[in-house]
Amino acid sequence: MLTACGGAEKAAERPLTSDEASVLAEVLSRNYEAQGASFSLAAQASSTGGTITLEGDVDWINHQGGARVVGGASPHPVSQVWWSKNVVAERRPTLDSEVARVLPGDGSPLLARSPDTSSRRLDQLIAIVMGLASQTPENAQLILQTEGSAFVRSDELRGKPVLVLRYGQRTLYWLDEETKNLMRFEGTDSTTRFPVVIDFFVLGPKALQVPQGTELVDLAKYNELLNRIPVSP
Repeated sequence: MLTACGGAEKAAERPLTSDEASVLAEVLSRNYEAQGASFSLAAQASSTGGTITLEGDVDWINHQGGARVVGGASPHPVSQVWWSKNVVAERRPTLDSEVARVLPGDGSPLLARSPDTSSRRLDQLIAIVMGLASQTPENAQLILQTEGSAFVRSDELRGKPVLVLRYGQRTLYWLDEETKNLMRFEGTDSTTRFPVVIDFFVLGPKALQVPQGTELVDLAKYNELLNRIPVSP
């Protein structure tokens, strides 16, 4: 679960220095160099409210990830999700009996479909996680010129001193003061309406694969099942 920040503010908000803009410009490329991370995400589940959380691992190099999912829409909420660039595979336990009726087989299948960030909330959140890495640094000068970019404050997160820097009007990066690694991201989804908070815990390569022996059901071949899946998680 997400951990709360603590400690008193140590500095007032002010414009970024050139050095701070350079640090901010390298956040995503530093993530890419780390190759992967463990993370915890919390966000509003849908326009009707509720909270969805994801806790798992991401492999930025191979564009893969896996997470436990709590919250989201009913009926048939997601309990686990695995993804790659072209596939989102979901575990929806309350659909097991329906899957068994249509396609007898493994009692714990993963329902595989194409990503759809235009309408599926879970896919939008996955895209945010995947988007927090880049092969190349951003333009520090552009960050300085972007309205709203600022040094927000010094703070403490999970027992470590951090720098809280803002890029533009809505995105906050909590950086380890010593290593400059990203510890927390605060932003919004693609609609810019709903806040998203992602904590990163262990940066480094992650070996990810669907559990051995798990059956993958291609929903493109079974519209009856696809139509039973809510748009929101």
